[in-house]
Amino acid sequence: MDASSDSTDRPWSVSLIQTKMLPPRLPSGCVQRSVLLKWLHKQPARSITVVTAPAGFGKTTLLAGWCEALSQRKHVVAWLSLDAEDDDPQQFCAYLVAAFARASAEIASQAQHILNKDPLTPNRTVISLLLNGIAASGRRVFLVLDDADRLTAKPVLAITSRLLRYAPENMHILLGVRGEPALMVGQFRAPEELVRIDVDDLRFSIADAQAFFDRTGTVPLDRTSVELLNDATEGWVAGLQLAALSLRDVGDAAKVAGALVGVSSGIDSYLNDSVLAHLPLPVLKFLLHTSILERLAPELCDAIMGRGSGSGGQLDWLERHSVFIRPLDETRHWYRYHALLSDALRRRLLRQMPQQVPLLHRRASQWFAGARLWPEAVRHALAAGELEQAAQWVENCATEMLERGELNTLLGWIGKLPPDVIQRRLRLRLTKAWALVFSIQPDAASREVAAVTNEFFRGRRKDTRMVEEAALAEINAVSAQIAIMVEDSERALELGLAAQTSMAPTAPWVQRCAQFAQLFGLMHRGGFDQIREIRDAVGERVEQGQEPDYSDMFRRSSFGVAAFVHGELSESRRIFEAMFHDIEKAWGRSSSCATWAASCLAAIYYECNELPEARRMIAGRTIIALETSPLTGLMRHILSAARLLWRDGEVGSALAMLEDGRQAAVTRHWLRLKLALDAETVRLLLVEGNVAQARQIADELSKSVPMMCEGRTGCAVDTWTSYCLLQARVLIAGDRADEAVTLLTPLLDTLAATGRRCSEAVVTLLFSCALAQCGASEKALGALERALRLGMQSGMINSFVDEGPPVRALLQQFRLASANVPTAETAYIDGLLAAFDAFGNSPAASPAHVEAAPLSPDVLSAREFEVLEWVARGLSNKEIGRSLKLAPETVKWHLKNVFEKLDVNSRIEAVQRVFGPGVGKGRAAM
Repeated sequence: MDASSDSTDRPWSVSLIQTKMLPPRLPSGCVQRSVLLKWLHKQPARSITVVTAPAGFGKTTLLAGWCEALSQRKHVVAWLSLDAEDDDPQQFCAYLVAAFARASAEIASQAQHILNKDPLTPNRTVISLLLNGIAASGRRVFLVLDDADRLTAKPVLAITSRLLRYAPENMHILLGVRGEPALMVGQFRAPEELVRIDVDDLRFSIADAQAFFDRTGTVPLDRTSVELLNDATEGWVAGLQLAALSLRDVGDAAKVAGALVGVSSGIDSYLNDSVLAHLPLPVLKFLLHTSILERLAPELCDAIMGRGSGSGGQLDWLERHSVFIRPLDETRHWYRYHALLSDALRRRLLRQMPQQVPLLHRRASQWFAGARLWPEAVRHALAAGELEQAAQWVENCATEMLERGELNTLLGWIGKLPPDVIQRRLRLRLTKAWALVFSIQPDAASREVAAVTNEFFRGRRKDTRMVEEAALAEINAVSAQIAIMVEDSERALELGLAAQTSMAPTAPWVQRCAQFAQLFGLMHRGGFDQIREIRDAVGERVEQGQEPDYSDMFRRSSFGVAAFVHGELSESRRIFEAMFHDIEKAWGRSSSCATWAASCLAAIYYECNELPEARRMIAGRTIIALETSPLTGLMRHILSAARLLWRDGEVGSALAMLEDGRQAAVTRHWLRLKLALDAETVRLLLVEGNVAQARQIADELSKSVPMMCEGRTGCAVDTWTSYCLLQARVLIAGDRADEAVTLLTPLLDTLAATGRRCSEAVVTLLFSCALAQCGASEKALGALERALRLGMQSGMINSFVDEGPPVRALLQQFRLASANVPTAETAYIDGLLAAFDAFGNSPAASPAHVEAAPLSPDVLSAREFEVLEWVARGLSNKEIGRSLKLAPETVKWHLKNVFEKLDVNSRIEAVQRVFGPGVGKGRAAM
């Protein structure tokens, strides 16, 4: 394969078009815009340059000339020519990183590694790694985005905004646009750092026009004729090119000038009459037939024109005769037509030979498919009306894209296919369902699988039994993943077992996903012995030389989470540390899977009172966790981060962190996560003495949670546990401890029966406090002994310490009253009391420094700033609405605007962006 695509060992890879990342070659006889180039070189550091003009004014030529001059000065220059296909966040990010990699492998190495290995990592993280690489390079770095006005999608604009906002001092950005871009560049730079070049700057002067005609070698012109032609075209470069072509046949400058007046509004007519009409018929046919292409190469053009058509010679002739064609690479293998010419040719082709257009697109599609350039193969197949063929191209590479995590691109392609075409392809629909699952869209995935399942059972035939059994196994496996996402652990177990026990062959990763569902169901049923047997049978570590994949990580994490829930913290720590090491080595520290493992490790380190290690695991990963982590990973991350912030005295920030997690839980319908965060919110409110607000949350939940969770099994046990802890704390704070005892008694039996030892220890501890408040001292100490036994077996520390003075008093009482306590238990109690003392005497950790670009005072409206001030105090949307007399939906709308203006994705980010770290030290009374 030539330089048009990245080399790869994967037969169905989605290749990047390398010529999009190369500045177009400057045409022979190109007039250097020396005045503009000198002016550009004098612009300040960290500037943004916007070159704005309609087609034909020389934007791209100016930018390419500047790139050439910068490269000669040994600066790093990354170039990216954009088209409509790039208005997709995943594709745009991939091209952006690849463009920098071409310019400097060192700058883009980390970003490229994580993008290649773990595409689920949020694009904002990839951009951050890219910017870090640029800052660390110590060289002046330039990025050119040509046709940047083609970027209109909000996710793509968010990526570009981040790039512009946080560009380091040594980075300069140049945008070529036909009109004002959707991206409001003025908000990212001070006026002196924003450079604008427009139509008037690009118009040719008389001297430029004279140099142009001297170099084209057409009819010799005196200055009067040059002035006449330049005035007629108003310095429009494309108009002068048209004049040069016309002069070959007409020879009379005055006549050509007369015809050129107003040509920009009638370009098709002028091109047809003055340029195309004078071309040899074979050349005209070649131009018309190949106009459907965005880029041209001899072999591709031969495929369209027919073998032996000599396309290489035709391209060479067009370049030599300056017929609006430009080489895209140094070898002159790839070319493109000027936008004015290609647009005019396509319109003429549709008028004169509409029946030929589908055939030409079909030939192009076949060639691109043979070259494994799937985006273009699919695009041309759709343009040809070959819907089944387009679906086949997508289906051919869909599984590979799924395994590589290219979910957005895959879903985007499928979205372009007509529904009736997709409906006939079981393989494609199953792949779509998997992509929706892995991109955390359970509702859409559930609808897709339900439709597939119904049609599958309606159309089963005995003569294709083995194929259908394999399909059924995969349907069960993907359905099991959906059951996990909607917290139906019993169904996940049932479907996972069905998929695993099927004799039909399925991909290894499908089998691992099915086993993950089985483990999930067993854990919530309390089947920890069975989980241990499976772990012993399949092993945990990745084999030497084998790269981990997502399905393997899901399975391994199940073993670690199960050990954590069962109170085997040292075993859970061992599993997650090994998993984190393997992921970090294979995919990088900032990958989504590394964040998942780090979140679970943070929870373990926090519980074991290793706070510096817990902070290290949390640092810089919150947004990745919010966007990509499954429920358990996100829950561990948010709870650990909130407790660390609370330990640092940042109660408001801790509550804002919890609210970020709660919003994600509500959006994804994760009740278990929401209740866990509600319970922690109530705990913090009570610590701060805000009993009224804690009681309000408890009262609101009491209207719905009991009917959904009380008495149920599986995941509902964990949700019910969070609810009971929340209610018990409020009852104890309201001197109604006897009701808390009644509430917690049956829960303790359930937790003990299902092996949830960590939860049992926490509930038993609160149960002991409730008994003590009721005056039942002996029973309270008996409950505390049970909690101590569970805590010592597990290695728990901070679940005891964070309960505060009531537990400390009980521990001291127990220590004095227990003369015959075994040595190990004595040492454990003394260790807990020492941890209490250390917590009470240690200063809060200094918040990590957060780089924030200075905000213009008018970035946020007065109301938006007011809403954000309440967010900084840790209030939820409902609470802010009550305080400001606004509907919660209005608060949500204001916050959405704040996030967009600040280019952030969470409440905690917005607070730190505006007020800096450490602002949330307290919470106003309500």
